[in-house]
Formats: sequence, structure tokens, C-alpha cells
Amino acid sequence: MPDPRDDRSETLAWRTRLLPGMEQEYTRVHRRIPEPVADALRAAGVVRWRIWRDGITLFHAIETTDGMAEMGRRMALRGAVDPEWDELIATMVDAAEGSYGSLPLVWGMDARRQFDGGSTAGSD
Repeated sequence: MPDPRDDRSETLAWRTRLLPGMEQEYTRVHRRIPEPVADALRAAGVVRWRIWRDGITLFHAIETTDGMAEMGRRMALRGAVDPEWDELIATMVDAAEGSYGSLPLVWGMDARRQFDGGSTAGSD
């Protein structure tokens, strides 16, 4: 878990949508993602990535060591890690505009305090 005292750490909530009928297949292939993909994400600064599903809507909580922008930059520098995995996921995820996006923080708490979505503490 990122150290809450480290200003570079960040947790992002992300929403994506599956194409109808892809729920079980998406769940099946995510029982364990390819190790090269997991290794690349870790090397890019991902500490924890969790996905929940409600129907065809997916909710991601992504914790990074140095923020999402830096994680994205590091992944871009690596290039395609597993093009077959990327193609497989693309067959399941709705790429239409509006079917994905970040979720704004409304409220949170940690062991020390509560914070609202406008607080910089929310990115711990």
C-alpha cells in the first residue's frame, strides 16, 4: 500500500464498461493476468489494482507509488508488453466515448483522519 505520507502516491478510481455478454469471459481471463503484464505494471509503480464488477460496469481502484501520470509515462516508455492480451481485452471492453472515465473522490478516511474529495489527502 502506498505510504500515506508520500505525496507522490495516488489512488485513482476508474470506471469502464464491458460489451454486453462479456461479463463471464472478462472475469475468467482476470483470474490471473499474464505475468509479464503484472510485472510491467509493478515496475511502472502500481502497488495495488483491484477491479469490481456490477453487471457490465467495472470499477477499478488503482494505487500507485508516484501517481497515475508517472505510471502512464513509464508504461508508454515500455511499449506493448503483451499485444495478444491487449487485443483480447479490447474484444470485451466498450471503447465508446462515455463508457469509461475517472471517478471523483467524494469522501474517504484512513487510520488518521477523514477527508473530502477536495482534500489533497484523498490522493494518498
